[in-house]
Amino acid sequence: MGACQGVAAAEGDDEVVMGRVESEGEPEGDFPTNVPLCKFACGKAVQPGKTKRGNNFDTCCRTCAVNKGRGIHDPTCGGAAPPPTNSRKACKVGSKCRDRSKAHLEELSHPLDEDYAIACSMTKDVEAEPLTLRVVFDWSDADGSGKLSRKELEASLEMIKRACGDSLGAITDEAWLHLDEDGNGVVNFGEFASWAGPRLGLELGVAKMLGKSASLMMASSPCSVIGCPCESWGGHEDDQHDKKCKECKHKKGLHVAKATTGEVPLPPYWDHQDGDFNDLIPMTGKNVKEEFQKLLDKTYRKAYTKDRGKHNPTNPKVPKGFEVLAVKRNENKHAWQEYAFRRGDIRNRSELPVMFADVKTSLAMDEIGGDKANRLLSECNEWYLFHGTNPDAASAICKSDFKVSRAGSSTGTLYGKGLYFAESITKADEYAKPNSEGRYAVLLCRVIGGNVNYTDEVTPDPEALVHSCIEGEYDSVCGDREKTRGTYREFVLFDSEDVYVEYVIEYKRKYES
Repeated sequence: MGACQGVAAAEGDDEVVMGRVESEGEPEGDFPTNVPLCKFACGKAVQPGKTKRGNNFDTCCRTCAVNKGRGIHDPTCGGAAPPPTNSRKACKVGSKCRDRSKAHLEELSHPLDEDYAIACSMTKDVEAEPLTLRVVFDWSDADGSGKLSRKELEASLEMIKRACGDSLGAITDEAWLHLDEDGNGVVNFGEFASWAGPRLGLELGVAKMLGKSASLMMASSPCSVIGCPCESWGGHEDDQHDKKCKECKHKKGLHVAKATTGEVPLPPYWDHQDGDFNDLIPMTGKNVKEEFQKLLDKTYRKAYTKDRGKHNPTNPKVPKGFEVLAVKRNENKHAWQEYAFRRGDIRNRSELPVMFADVKTSLAMDEIGGDKANRLLSECNEWYLFHGTNPDAASAICKSDFKVSRAGSSTGTLYGKGLYFAESITKADEYAKPNSEGRYAVLLCRVIGGNVNYTDEVTPDPEALVHSCIEGEYDSVCGDREKTRGTYREFVLFDSEDVYVEYVIEYKRKYES
């Protein structure tokens, strides 16, 4: 038994089934009709007494309140018995405790222990953590890296099973491959939640973690006129209510933030808001091409590298420019949720990363993109970056996400086997390929740089760079060939959840006549 299964009833009480206090047959207890029942609809009477603020209790017991009506109760449920005097105290660090010594685990109770709720009630200034996927993940993350190795997950599996039942099963090679969706050898919270969520039936528990991200989402104000593709108000916040948007020409009062439900808010400018979806939406706004054309123009740089010759052997010349042909917005709920989890993780670290504020793509968007630039969390080093590809591959990536296990198959691995991004359209274009119609594609991605490992070494050690991000303190690598070779900077990520493809830009190359 454990935190998911409650605390055993005292001897002689109702029958205990799976550790839960349940009576055979009809509802638990024979209460008068005027006695209020627990707000979590467990069927038990509200416990007598008042909260510290003087309000009447509206739940039956602490364990039920912590676990939100999952049918889990403690022996004092309804006030039938005094609290035990021999209870352990609770660890004040809770699910983020990293002390796994036998003495510490025996002395103090933690969120997956069966006596945790009661231990919290006996410990001053400790509020019990509701059992959620986030709590289970944080407890399993023994080194606090924000990622689970297979060894860490296997080490905590028995405790999870005691707390939540045997629904997870063993971590076989097949199960690990399913868990590690992008093939980078470790599992982040998004991957863990996708795997464990349906099996454990727990809430995500990320509302507090997402915090500012959710507020940022709600700050965006798409046009509410039916059929209008405008993503956000194009004007100053102090403009009058009837001032017209520069993008769609509708007045400011018609640009409103959409209400959102669920723990992970979706971007309010998306067409899809309900259900499960994965779709590419053609951008048809009047100024869409013009806006993205400015982005390509501002990030253009005429600098030749060996990669251009390698990937474009029939025409290695640097184009004089690029012409936007079409833009699509990627609306992928699953990929967005995993990205939001990762961004929330970094945002809630005790020490935020050093700001990396000179990324050219984001600076260009600041000048021309208006609200698009305001979507980013600069304190997480969240940027817009390019990734060159072809139209068919672009659609496939939007559908199924990047695969780190396949990284470097076409671009090389100067900075290690990872996902490569550029702040210049010219650099990203080196890896782009045309379709049968001669159209190229570049992905404009939101990327979380986090703690950046900067290198300007001419001959970097790729294994050391990868290790610094997968096992060490860093989240990404910035390789500065602009400084050493006069060409470009590249940004390398080693976890697909650090990236969300927001737009697919189809374009053509322009050469000197």
